[in-house]
Amino acid sequence: MDESQRGGPQIALADLIEAMRKLRRAACYRQPEAAVTDARGAALAILTPDGIFVSANRSAAALLGYSSAELVGKGLADLAPNDAHGDLANELSTSAAREFHSFSTVLFGRTGHPARLALHQQWVPTKQMNTSVLLTLFEEPLIFEPGSAETASSFEASERMCKTWLMMGQQKERQRLAAELHDGLGQALTLVKLMTEDALMRIRRGQVDDAVQLLDATVFRVRETIGDVRQICGELRPLMLDKLGLPAALGSLCRRVEHGTEAISVSFDCDVADRDVPEHLKADMFRVAQEALNNAIKHAEATEISLSLRRDAGGLLLTIQDNGIGYENHPFATENAYTTGLGLIGMQHRVEIHGGAFSIESSAATGTRICATWMC
Repeated sequence: MDESQRGGPQIALADLIEAMRKLRRAACYRQPEAAVTDARGAALAILTPDGIFVSANRSAAALLGYSSAELVGKGLADLAPNDAHGDLANELSTSAAREFHSFSTVLFGRTGHPARLALHQQWVPTKQMNTSVLLTLFEEPLIFEPGSAETASSFEASERMCKTWLMMGQQKERQRLAAELHDGLGQALTLVKLMTEDALMRIRRGQVDDAVQLLDATVFRVRETIGDVRQICGELRPLMLDKLGLPAALGSLCRRVEHGTEAISVSFDCDVADRDVPEHLKADMFRVAQEALNNAIKHAEATEISLSLRRDAGGLLLTIQDNGIGYENHPFATENAYTTGLGLIGMQHRVEIHGGAFSIESSAATGTRICATWMC
């Protein structure tokens, strides 16, 4: 099977995870004024050396105003103004020649509104000889007025910077939520309204059978819309956390996964009380567990999964172990696999952004073991 049949260059999981660590360290060291303002996490994509999207996570897609699937196959040049194509090509050439490279450029989202973004690109080797891809982090640079930091103490400047980052993150999340409500729920409710009015007109004309069929379709649309509402609410914050607390929510998640699949056994072990988990960590810990379980079901071909949350040397240790085929044997060249890879480094980002430690061991003999540790 050649590269085109596989769907693109193959990437080893260990190389992708390590590339994310290197990228974050280099980005923070070289551009400390930059800030990740997407409240849901880092905006990440995998690009070819000439700037073609191989994959993009939801944060990157939302930042640019597209879906992840729509970005695949699109080039950075397609999103840049015509007079920036030359400079962009030079920057991409530099990225392909270096292990790490940062640059800024102007990109247009779907709305046509230009935005200046900082791109941090980390070279990632592939399993094909002499080929590579670029793990790319998109950020919105945060620039203060010259001299503003000099007139205040370093503590005040740092505090002001953190507040600004927080405000920008909140604004970005509001924009995302507004777009989903307008483009998704708004259009769905409009369609339901029109379908209901059409059915009412048919009833008045005596076309009862046609009206019944239309109302059946309307009920289906209403159910879809309810599902969209639940998804949006769940992305803002898992409802189970507030209702049950983290340990009970994790236990409920394991039961739902087990009941939703016929051939997978899921066990859960916890010796931590909800009050012992810092509030700011709960959502990320739940999301890490959720992503790991989903990956084990979709890609690992596992029959047994164990999830545990325990105290470990003054911290909290979350472990997800499965008996599947391991990620190293998974064909990372497929679109689903690239999405999985970005999901894994998204998990890594959730853990390490709070000073935690993230590790993954994967092989066909032992399956996959994901460990996340937070000191608290």
